[in-house]
Amino acid sequence: MRNRLFVSSLVLLAAACTESPQQRAHADSTQALVTQQRALLAKLSSERDSVSQTLADANLFIGRIDSSISRVKGLGAGNYKKTSESGIEDQLRARKDMLRRVDVLVEHARSTAREVNALKRQHEEMLAANGKLTDENRALKDSIAADVKHIADLMASVDQQAQTIVLLQKRIDDMGHELEVVRTESAKAYYVVGTEDELLQKGVITREGGTNLLVHRFGRTLVPARDLKPDEFTPIDTRAVHSIALPDSTREYQIVSRQSLDDAKVAARDGAKFRGPLEIAEADKFWSTSKYLIIVQR
Repeated sequence: MRNRLFVSSLVLLAAACTESPQQRAHADSTQALVTQQRALLAKLSSERDSVSQTLADANLFIGRIDSSISRVKGLGAGNYKKTSESGIEDQLRARKDMLRRVDVLVEHARSTAREVNALKRQHEEMLAANGKLTDENRALKDSIAADVKHIADLMASVDQQAQTIVLLQKRIDDMGHELEVVRTESAKAYYVVGTEDELLQKGVITREGGTNLLVHRFGRTLVPARDLKPDEFTPIDTRAVHSIALPDSTREYQIVSRQSLDDAKVAARDGAKFRGPLEIAEADKFWSTSKYLIIVQR
């Protein structure tokens, strides 16, 4: 086409040399038109090449997108067969198929987004529940800590009370021991049985009063000595001993000390004298007047 335009231009130029001025002006106008057409053809050719390059780049980009989409599970790969010589219809068909798969991919993305949102809401609910449980656990932990402290305080108080009880128990034991000593000492009594001469010789009894007739004093009374020595007596525990054995139950005896026969039991009694054995029914009453019992054998 370019060659034909070039030949026509030469013909017009040759004709211009033989033609009239009017024809020459027409030829110049024709030449300018031819030049303008050449410029337009060159620009059209350049734009066609640019469009071809753009289409090639677009096809390459679409191919890459299609390859990436094909990796998505369930979308499948594009199956394009050339059915036209220009390829435009094939490209349109391929683009429609690709758009269809893009729509499927978008729907998958939306479904995934919905699942993600559901998981997010579930996660937020779990976080809220976990926060509630955390608050409850914190409150329970604080309550347990308070209970532990209270128990520790109670244990400390119990330990202190236990120590106090131990001290009190020791004091009670000491007091019990002291009381037992006092009771034992209080229950301790002494008795002695013997003839008048024997008891006078031991210094257990003495004679007081009576009438002094120069040679002999008549009517003197036997009484306990002022200073009695426990070594001359037999010690007994009045809580356990309720009977005093006499050497000879057929003999007559007399209590010289302050005890009274009214608080005892005897086999026979004649005033202040009695025959044994001597039974002590009420020990506290019998021994209340004196802890020393002196019995004289008559």
